[in-house]
Amino acid sequence: MNDLMVAKEQVRYEQKAYWRNPMAAIFTFLFPIVFLIVVGTSAGSARVPGTSLRYDQYTVVAMLTFGLIAACYTNLAMAICNRRETGVLKRMRGTPISVGSYIGGIIGSVLINVAILAVVVVGIGMAFYHLHFPYHVGATLVTLVVGIVTFGAIGVAVTVIIPNADAAPAVINGLYFPIVFVSGVFYPISSGSVLAQIADVFPIRHMITSLVSAFESGPGSGLRPGDLLVMLAWAVGALVFASRRFRWEPKHR
Repeated sequence: MNDLMVAKEQVRYEQKAYWRNPMAAIFTFLFPIVFLIVVGTSAGSARVPGTSLRYDQYTVVAMLTFGLIAACYTNLAMAICNRRETGVLKRMRGTPISVGSYIGGIIGSVLINVAILAVVVVGIGMAFYHLHFPYHVGATLVTLVVGIVTFGAIGVAVTVIIPNADAAPAVINGLYFPIVFVSGVFYPISSGSVLAQIADVFPIRHMITSLVSAFESGPGSGLRPGDLLVMLAWAVGALVFASRRFRWEPKHR
């Protein structure tokens, strides 16, 4: 119980630190909303082939994915690199707080941010693009949770290859944005295309297709087990890699 209380306090600290960092909020909330308005408004109301969603509605789902990845991957990786470089992680290990409580506080803060983002993005989609509330609420929640686990794990793992905080933005975004563009975040891609075959290797496209299925009407649970398994495979691989190579201290210069 004590560890739970400590984790709760850590969540409060993480939230305060997050909202006092304007750049973190911009990446998580402002960028997806701006992209949603710009891309969604110009996307048109034709149906996306193979789905029951319109192009503008598809953009809402894609921007929800974009924002979730920003919260779980970009912001988390940046925070870990900065804290490692400034010695915060090293000092934390010397305090009575357990690693589980510390990580739990960070994850709890991410969950809050994703929940707020989901409400805002889906609310805009429902208000301006006639997006229906997710027909399969359970599938939506499961997909979001798996997405948080997957991209949070990848965010931790990528810090292993980042030499210092100065290199963090280049490495994090350099790995992220090319995959975003080929995965159909800013435009739907055909399932039989070369881009789709490349994107299928990575978890972003699977996150989008899984959320699209959850938002579509129709029978069944809306779950896409194949997509979720690919995402979880990435999560497991990232966690194994991070557990073996993660550094609590900066490299010696």
